[in-house]
Order: sequence, then C-alpha cells, then structure tokens
Amino acid sequence: YPIYGHWVWGGGWLSTLSIGAGVKDFAGCACVHTIGGIMAFMGAWILGPRKGKYNPDGTPNAIPGHNLVFVVIGTLVLAFGWFGFNAGSTLAATDLRMSVVATNTFIAAAAGATIMLFLQWGLTGYIDVPYLCNGALAGLVAITAPCAYVAPWAAVAIGVLSGLIMRGAVWLVDVVFKVDDPLGAVAVHAANGIWGMIAVGIFADGTYQGVSGLITGSGAQLLAKSIGTVVAIGWALVWGAAIFFTLKYTMGLRVSELAEHEGVDIHIHG
Repeated sequence: YPIYGHWVWGGGWLSTLSIGAGVKDFAGCACVHTIGGIMAFMGAWILGPRKGKYNPDGTPNAIPGHNLVFVVIGTLVLAFGWFGFNAGSTLAATDLRMSVVATNTFIAAAAGATIMLFLQWGLTGYIDVPYLCNGALAGLVAITAPCAYVAPWAAVAIGVLSGLIMRGAVWLVDVVFKVDDPLGAVAVHAANGIWGMIAVGIFADGTYQGVSGLITGSGAQLLAKSIGTVVAIGWALVWGAAIFFTLKYTMGLRVSELAEHEGVDIHIHG
C-alpha cells in the first residue's frame, strides 16, 4: 500500500507521467482496492480452498454465511465509512467538490445494489441478499477513483456496470480459477478497483483538476490509467506471492484438519 500509494499520491513517478494529467486515483481504486484485491487473490490461491468447497469433478459448492443480518449491518457500516474517505479525500471541507463526491458515491452504491437485486431475482426467482450487498460494495469500490471527476449520470453507469463486473468476476474466480474467495473480495475489490480506474479515463468530464476522459474526446487519461492499473496488478501479484509463500513455508497459513472440521470458532473461543 504505502509504496504504490506514494507513486500516485506522494508525487511519485505515476503521478508525474507526462500522459494526460498523470495517474489520478482520487480516493484509492488502485492504491487501496486493486492492491488489496489482488493480494487477496494470491492469499486465497496459496492458502487453498476450504474443505467441501469443491467436488471431485471440480464444481464449486456454495458455503453460505450463517447470519444475513450481520452481512447487511456490515455492509451499511462500510457504506457509511465510504463517505468519510471518498468525500474526505478532498482534504478540506472548504473544497465544495466534496458535495459532488458524496452524491456520486451514494448513486454508484445504489446502482450497484439495484442491478444485483434485479439480476439475481431474474436468474433465481428470489432476492439474494449477499449479492445485493456485494453489488452495493462493488459500486462503492468502482466510484472511489472517479467520484470527483465524473457527473452523476456517469456514476449511475459506473455503478450498474460494477455490479455486473462483480457478478462475472465471482464466476471467474470460483469456477474458472477455482480459487475459494468466501466473501467475493477479489470480485468486489480487485475487479472493480480496475474498473474504477478505467472509468476515470472514460467518464471524467474535465470539470475538476483538469482530468478529462474519452467523453471529452481525450484518450490520454485512459492510457495513463491503464498504465497505473497494470503496475498495481503486477506490484500486488509479486508481493502477494512473496508474502504468502513465505508464510506458507515458514509458520504456515492453515489451521489443522481437526480445527477446520470442528470449526475455528470452537478452537479459538471455546
């Protein structure tokens, strides 16, 4: 986090690229979510799936959480916090762009949740609460970089697409890569951290800090964002592999077979 964050936020080489306005990541799509999501992918891959997650033929089984009330409360707490770090990333309450940031943050979250509500309803015949919550979080992740640079209509588009991207990434990670990601962290944070960066290069309207995207006829910002995103992915992959392989072959990453079978809570909390 701190090293890549310096490259973008601390006057480092990505922020000073002579392409467009350099790499702009207002509140952390790449600096926070892409880095964290790719690290999570490496950690989950190296750790290996939970017992019973995959059948002998490789098909995945759903292992649902036990308390949807906690899921919803946690999502709302996260969503509330998002207004702090998105709007707070103006770094001054006197910067009235804060109002646009907060509005776009709320709109994208609502759009991500809404598209997942109707998509899962259409596919399964019922409203899937965890997917609805992850849809909201996907919208929040995707708007983290563009929140200050786009108009509210673009926040709707970004949020809707974030929900669809999250749903597709869940399938990709679960079924194709066969990586057990219990909370959909890779789909929410990595996939939509990447989408949020690209979205700036598409939807930025030039009204703040001189950041202009494809809708203004400028492709330079999209190129800068693509470079910044590829660097973030590569940086996190390398460090993820180094950290988690080191842990695996020194102190170990997994609990014992007995602890996993009986439940980790029992072994930790009694």
